[in-house]
Amino acid sequence: MARIALPQPPEATKGVPRELRGVCALVLVVLIAGCASFRPALPVPPELTPDGLSARVLIPADLNTSPTETVVKPDAQSHASANPQLPPELGGAPTRFTLADAIAFGLQNSPRLRSARADIIRAEGQERVAFSPFLPQVDLLGQYGVVSSTLAPGIPGNEGFLLPNGTGTRSYAQTEVGLEWTLYDFGRTCGHYLQAVARECITKLQLTRANQTVEFDVANAYLGVLLARASRRVQEDAVRRAEAILEDTVARRKQGVALKDDVLRAEVQLSESREALVVAREGEFDAVARLNNAMGRNAGWPLEVVDMESQPPLPGALAELLDLAAGQRPEVAVAREAVVAAQEGREAAKGEFLPRIFVRAAAGHTDGENVITGWQEGAGLHIDAPLYAGGQHRGQLRQADAEIEAALADAQTILDAISLQVNLAYRGVVANQERVGLARPAVEQSAEALRIVRRRYREGTATPTDVIDAETAATRAEQHYVSARIDYLSSLARLTYVTGGESQDLSLPPSAAGEGGGVVSSFEVLETETPKSKPAGAIAAPRP
Repeated sequence: MARIALPQPPEATKGVPRELRGVCALVLVVLIAGCASFRPALPVPPELTPDGLSARVLIPADLNTSPTETVVKPDAQSHASANPQLPPELGGAPTRFTLADAIAFGLQNSPRLRSARADIIRAEGQERVAFSPFLPQVDLLGQYGVVSSTLAPGIPGNEGFLLPNGTGTRSYAQTEVGLEWTLYDFGRTCGHYLQAVARECITKLQLTRANQTVEFDVANAYLGVLLARASRRVQEDAVRRAEAILEDTVARRKQGVALKDDVLRAEVQLSESREALVVAREGEFDAVARLNNAMGRNAGWPLEVVDMESQPPLPGALAELLDLAAGQRPEVAVAREAVVAAQEGREAAKGEFLPRIFVRAAAGHTDGENVITGWQEGAGLHIDAPLYAGGQHRGQLRQADAEIEAALADAQTILDAISLQVNLAYRGVVANQERVGLARPAVEQSAEALRIVRRRYREGTATPTDVIDAETAATRAEQHYVSARIDYLSSLARLTYVTGGESQDLSLPPSAAGEGGGVVSSFEVLETETPKSKPAGAIAAPRP
């Protein structure tokens, strides 16, 4: 019978105890298993689940996304009790918002603010990381192994190394608790920590500015809806007038008192008015979608806003506003903290040229064969002095100097931008206030001119062309007035934003508007000039 020779264990393992062999095998298995990942899949955040994606992007097929009216009158009591709601599957949230409600909703649901708050949490974590070197570091250390008699047992630890005892294969199992505490490093740790504190302050200031930005974006989009709705109403009135002119011109043509050219021109006027109405409707729906987006809502959800028919006064003189912006704009404090962070970074870079003084201590126990076993303790004071690092530290110092210079330049840029923004916003408010004052008489004058032309037309002394020209002038005057009034409110919102103040209440009643208040709605003049019983622009048939 043939014999099979089994491999003999190596010389290095003959004297190893059976228990220590099992420990070594277990450690090897754990190390190999640690390379593979058997953890379960991470949970999907609710925002990225199919339901979450549907809530942010999709809308029900039967949802009315083209309401006939997106702006309601400012009657707070009636709207508080009858605020339409979204369907239950969309959360049942309200769909009618005042400007204050829209801003509050945006501050609560804007993803931009959620990201800014996450930046603060990250900066707080980095500040804690930077503070940790001030405290001692405690570690659990261990080493297990087998070496031949020609090698020293183990690797040097924090305070020493294992000593051999006797000859032959050496097995060892050492476990110890080590401590390291930096006593003084000439500003390295302090510089990094103060730099992290400054950056944490920057993120908090950026959150404050992000809140102001969301407020301004919502207010600007809100006023955009009002402007788009007003433009649409102007175009609807223009279409009604054009239809009335065309009907009357056709009647006069049949009676032989109007030319074919008059009919053609009236048809062209009606076609252009209808096309402008289509564009105005598109602009209104686009404005509603932008407001939804600024508020953190699905852009396709229905939305109603409350009209504002006020003209708040100018908040102050230019010099006062510049002083206000310099004192309360968060960017000024951001620039200051950025310079502090750069300066602390330079202090940390300077510390790299100097020694680091620290304490190390360890205590543990060693078992094994052919090694000295028992309890082990040790402590020492260490000095680590860098002599040469290939220019690394000098390069870091130059980088820190450049960062200080860049922070100072950025601060100047921020201050110059604040001055420019306040000046431009102030001039915009003044100009739009003058536009409102000039546009309202133009509406009244064009309405009076249209009334006179209509009377002359009924008396047979004016042509349809004269009426069309008067209608066009009235429509343009209305558009200019509406645009000036909404632009004035938008410029006030921008002025508040560039000065860093809280969102101004733009829905003040006319009695609270002070001097220059009392500006009426863009349609008030026409509604007083045109009877309610017949459409605006209706023209009576000529007398026989």
